[in-house]
Amino acid sequence: MSATAVPATLFDLPEPSPSERPAFGRSSGMTVLSYGLGADSTAILIEFLDHPERYGLAPDLSDLIVVHAVTGDEWPDTLDYVDRLVLPRLRRAGVRLVQVARAGRQDADGVVVLDDSRSPRRIFARGPWRLSDELREAGTVPQIANGRRTCSIRFKGWVLDQWAEAEFDGASYRRVIGYHYGELKRAEKDSRIQREHNRAAGRTICEPFYPLILARQDRAAVERYVLERLGEPVQKSYCSQCPFSGVCASRDAHEARLREHPHIAADVLRMEHVAMALNERSSLYGTDSLYRRLTEDGRNHPVLSAFEESLDQAPYAIYEVRRIYFAARTPDCRTHHGRSCRSPKWWCRQPRTEQCRVDHPAGDFEPWCPGHSECRGPAKKGPAWRSVRTVWEGDRRTAEQLIRQFAARHGLALERGETSGIQRAHYLTADGGFPAAAAFAVAAPAGVRDKQRRNFEEAWTRHTGDVGTRWNPLRPLPAPEPPRPTGGKPLIRRAKSIGGVTLIA
Repeated sequence: MSATAVPATLFDLPEPSPSERPAFGRSSGMTVLSYGLGADSTAILIEFLDHPERYGLAPDLSDLIVVHAVTGDEWPDTLDYVDRLVLPRLRRAGVRLVQVARAGRQDADGVVVLDDSRSPRRIFARGPWRLSDELREAGTVPQIANGRRTCSIRFKGWVLDQWAEAEFDGASYRRVIGYHYGELKRAEKDSRIQREHNRAAGRTICEPFYPLILARQDRAAVERYVLERLGEPVQKSYCSQCPFSGVCASRDAHEARLREHPHIAADVLRMEHVAMALNERSSLYGTDSLYRRLTEDGRNHPVLSAFEESLDQAPYAIYEVRRIYFAARTPDCRTHHGRSCRSPKWWCRQPRTEQCRVDHPAGDFEPWCPGHSECRGPAKKGPAWRSVRTVWEGDRRTAEQLIRQFAARHGLALERGETSGIQRAHYLTADGGFPAAAAFAVAAPAGVRDKQRRNFEEAWTRHTGDVGTRWNPLRPLPAPEPPRPTGGKPLIRRAKSIGGVTLIA
């Protein structure tokens, strides 16, 4: 791979002016490759092993650390591919491979180092707390908030940053990420974020380096390169429940992979099923569901059968789900009241009409209009609060039967989800305006953690007049976990091994 330069302004950290020049910390002289197991980072790793000097590395690679963040939901064939074809090369070169994972639900639980070795024998399939554990407990699928891949941030980025902070203790390092040439915008965003982190810290935490972009290698070129060097097509690396599975692999390839691993497919379908039971719009692909896609191809019948069998065998629950949809803050509110509105006016939640702006102009600080009906525009949807309480547990058949009985006994609307086909017994339906409230009972596999905000009941009564749930919850709400400060330092745990067995729980 030739190293053809691209404009340096894309990646170089900006030169600060003398007045804002921070006292940058010392350099560790180390290079850290974030190894995601896929084609891009595998290609970089092979290049580093074969031509270290070309990339500013020591001939013996003593200044290279390969770090892999274990999410717990990688495909078995990807793990096997790396175990057979990549790890032997690392062992021969004596390159250090560190495998890290989240140690628990909270950040204060820290990071666990599953393995730190120059002779690694396997890639770990999971750590103490998997991404799928978090999603099943929350009753949801991976989320994208404001363009941020929150699952990647929590289970990859945060874990890697915590490990690096503990490893280098303030010394800077070079961080290598496998963005290929078709991902220039992702690399530019990553570089910009790192510049901001460096400035905030007053030192160079790390310097981003993107070898594939510098070599102008796109995805097709990378895959050809890995095939030539390793002798087998590289196995795509992505979590089994990834909402970008249509990007990480073609739809046909992804569905073929699901057919090869029907037990994994059934787990992902069940995760989506539970998420959509609690929220009809929580399908894996936004406006489309994995289940619907699989039903379009007769070859997926074994996968769908495995899914149905998993539902029949799973412990079931009846959940009472309540939601409050608040009205969004208006632009006027944000302009006059800033980030926090402590004394809301009527126009903080209902936009002023154009006629109101003509008849009742704003004063120096805020509009003086008392809020005539013709001055109030329709409110827009703002944040939503959700309460999930488990009211019954048992088998699937009985749970679904009880939902129908609940609806008939109390005269509730029994509705079937347009996308999911799941039946829900609705006893309160949002009327379209905001604020609004909605509530229903639904049967789905058990395992979702009962959860609601601390002030939910007060807000629920204020908006609906109802007090509490319609059915008695099986158990009290889990006590809120108090914040567990870490003292500002990363907590790094080491996995223990007994008789060659690694204990990760």
